[in-house]
Amino acid sequence: MNKKIITTTAIAGILLLLLAVLPASAAIQATSVEIRGTVYNDAPGEIITSWDANNFAGFWYDLKGNLKSESLTITPGLIGVTDRTIDDPTGLNYTAIRQLKGYKVNSSGGKTVTDGLDNTGAVVAAGTHYAVVGWQAEKYIALKGDAKKLVKQVLEQGSTDKKTLTIGETWDIGDGWTLMAQSIDAKASPRQAWLVLSKDGVKLEDEVVQNGNVFVYKKDIGGKSDVPLFVTYIDSVFAGATSDMVQLKYTWAVSTSVLEIKNGQTYGVMEVTDAQASHITLKNKDTAVTLDQDSTVDIMGNLKFKVADSSTLRFYPMVEYVIGEGVAEVPPVDEKPPVDDKPPVDEKPPVDEKPPVDDKPPVDDKPPVDDKPPAEEVPPAEEETPTPGFEALFAIGGLLAVAYFVLRKK
Repeated sequence: MNKKIITTTAIAGILLLLLAVLPASAAIQATSVEIRGTVYNDAPGEIITSWDANNFAGFWYDLKGNLKSESLTITPGLIGVTDRTIDDPTGLNYTAIRQLKGYKVNSSGGKTVTDGLDNTGAVVAAGTHYAVVGWQAEKYIALKGDAKKLVKQVLEQGSTDKKTLTIGETWDIGDGWTLMAQSIDAKASPRQAWLVLSKDGVKLEDEVVQNGNVFVYKKDIGGKSDVPLFVTYIDSVFAGATSDMVQLKYTWAVSTSVLEIKNGQTYGVMEVTDAQASHITLKNKDTAVTLDQDSTVDIMGNLKFKVADSSTLRFYPMVEYVIGEGVAEVPPVDEKPPVDDKPPVDEKPPVDEKPPVDDKPPVDDKPPVDDKPPAEEVPPAEEETPTPGFEALFAIGGLLAVAYFVLRKK
């Protein structure tokens, strides 16, 4: 009897554990995340009237280069606890400054990008940098260094990231960009790869690129000519025994949808008062900002002020993002090439050059008895992509069956 009770209790505990884990593996719910800055508190020594990436994590910041772009400032004296109002026309000021960031293909690979920027922001034949602008708490790329012409960045591989493409395979980079490895020439020195770049299903360019060189796609866009929109580096070209491959590094791509910023445009309660190639300035020119108790006040885009439910004026800047459901898929960090991709082995005469055994005619010249296709040609069931959570259901069913037989024997 004691053994029976112990066994039943153990099985019940295992089942409860599996049931607790199952919902987490079966679905991912969308979650709203608030990112805030330092609190303004209407008390001596706690009055903060300026925010940048140092005290507001919502603004764009590059840790490696210590680069920041955005700032939000309340003009001293233009806010008060009595009326809770940031007066116009110059009470609230937002500035976005252009910053220069090095291409990974240059900083890590020692190569340059045609018609990129130098470290002063000038367009040069052998570019080493591109321009970044933090705009409304999001990262943008400034076309040819012009802060008035902005596009979103689609992809920037890290210095150690790699992407391997087999011949005929297409890489879905994002925002409609795709890259296909058409073929390779392993006999050339250095080896070469034929790449085909497309956007939204339309072929833009196909080019044969040597191993160790950079492939750059440029286009006239946003009133700018020869703008680099796509960059990748041919790191390796493999001639395998069963398939040929190309390994890419330092890939960089931007959107072709241009946001053009002009003087006089309004974003939320803010108006563009100074749009230059190097910076953009906005002010609450015609709109006073009222910070009502227990309220969330829209400034522009995702940028808001959240005000405390208190008689003391206390608030902070914030941005809100939704993560989980609806988040764009990030291109995977590349896997290592398969074992059969090693270049030296495949250049030797393959061992299987002799006709395989199954290619010889049968001894009795009669057709094989079994005309069915080989069993291994049928995709095994276990290779199918499993539905999340079903493994736990099978495990529960198995454990229930075991419990039944154990208790039955008792």
